[in-house]
Amino acid sequence: MYWIDSHAHINDPAFDADREQTIARVFAAGVDKFIEIGCQINEWDDALSLCGKYPQHIACALGLHPEFAHTWTAAEHARLAQLLESPHAVAVGEIGLDYFYLDECPKETQLHTLQQMLALATAVQKPIVLHVRRAAEDYEPYEQTFALMKKYWQPGTSLSYAGVLHCFSARYEEAKQALDNGLLLGINGCFTYKKNEYIREAVKKVGADKLILETDCPYLAPQGKRGTRNDPSNIPLIGQWVADYLNMPAEQLAEITTQNALKLYGLQ
Repeated sequence: MYWIDSHAHINDPAFDADREQTIARVFAAGVDKFIEIGCQINEWDDALSLCGKYPQHIACALGLHPEFAHTWTAAEHARLAQLLESPHAVAVGEIGLDYFYLDECPKETQLHTLQQMLALATAVQKPIVLHVRRAAEDYEPYEQTFALMKKYWQPGTSLSYAGVLHCFSARYEEAKQALDNGLLLGINGCFTYKKNEYIREAVKKVGADKLILETDCPYLAPQGKRGTRNDPSNIPLIGQWVADYLNMPAEQLAEITTQNALKLYGLQ
């Protein structure tokens, strides 16, 4: 049995002092693979470089987080399309809408860049890693993301899944829409927080078959470790929380979520 962290930021400066030691600890914890996310322009090359050091264990997704949507240009579009040709780059992301960042990046800019990213994912035929974050109780960004997906994202039959709704933090209504659009749900430390019963209820209705696990490290450490730096070695702990809530053995959840992640990203 082994686990996969489907969404990590090990190249974050938080790991500069002990990155290699952290990666060794991750593998020792039974997490055999993780997906490094290069979500802004200056992270793409570093993500590919990290994959090159651990080709059997690390793959990457390359894209533009909505916080940085205003940095998108035609030149960067061409550059990203070229980088996505690498066998290490297994997805486009993280991309999406984040209405916490409207002061830094207006809604119209985020919508335009997401449209471009979805069209690029269609061109390169790689799954998408979606970041969708609402402001307060406004679920508009989910509605707009799914509407743009239907218009601009056309996954071919070679893909097992269209992508993943990363850091799932919504209701069953949004979970159902995600599944209807061919997405898996990315479950992380948010699942373990006491106030997030609505997330747990949605996950229970969905069931384990449509889940993958993630840390989004160095952020969102699970309950009991909140306030500390997160890393992929916490995946078994997150997995135990989810398995307990779903009333199933952790080994079974590990098998299901690992197979889902392997299929999503086309890994072996």
